[in-house]
Amino acid sequence: MKPRYDDVAADYDEWVGAGAALDDPAFAELVGDVAGQAVGVVACGQGREARYLAAQGATVTGVDLSEKLLEKAREHEEAAPLGITYRQGDAQTLDGLATDAFDGVVCYMALMDIPDLDRALHSMARVLRPGGWFVVSITHPCFKTPAAGELVDHVDQSVRRTIGKYYVEGYWDGPGAHRNALPVGAYHRTLSTYVNTLTATGFVIEQFREPLHDTPVWREVAQLLYIRGRLSPRQEPRGAESGEE
Repeated sequence: MKPRYDDVAADYDEWVGAGAALDDPAFAELVGDVAGQAVGVVACGQGREARYLAAQGATVTGVDLSEKLLEKAREHEEAAPLGITYRQGDAQTLDGLATDAFDGVVCYMALMDIPDLDRALHSMARVLRPGGWFVVSITHPCFKTPAAGELVDHVDQSVRRTIGKYYVEGYWDGPGAHRNALPVGAYHRTLSTYVNTLTATGFVIEQFREPLHDTPVWREVAQLLYIRGRLSPRQEPRGAESGEE
């Protein structure tokens, strides 16, 4: 199947800032000092997280399913070289990446776009060295649900977030509807599904972040969820696909 971002790569690249590196204080805080580390970026898109990490001194490998997005990433790398390696591949298998390849792995705003969460996390664990760190971010599963909306109080004009279908897991078309030119679908999962799948894979969760966003409804509830942790050295969750070259 053709990756859905192939058809909108140019528009997506423009939307997220073209060749700019990621500017996200919560992400930067959780990632910390990466100088001298090997870091894998899963579902790297057009490379904004990869560029941030490489600028901090990491040796970065980015993987994405969309070759068109990778073309954009390589164009930005050519214009301002940071030594980033980009590879086409499925986040659910990470075929071609060796086991224990990275000190850290990040997946920025992408886990909710990947159909098989369990396979993706097992693949991330496989390429991560035991004791290595991970950082992931997603749309907040408690407040970005298949039936969510906003209400404005008729008295004081304050904004409320309404939530429905929280327990209805699976694909839905709504999360990106503000940007009609881009794919809008994602896979909704409960918070417990994310946490339980992470821990069953062998990840130890260390920190959550729910940063405040300065728009009316997102001053009331969290729009995004960030998770940092480590791969337990006591387990070897290597998944079904070895992926080694």
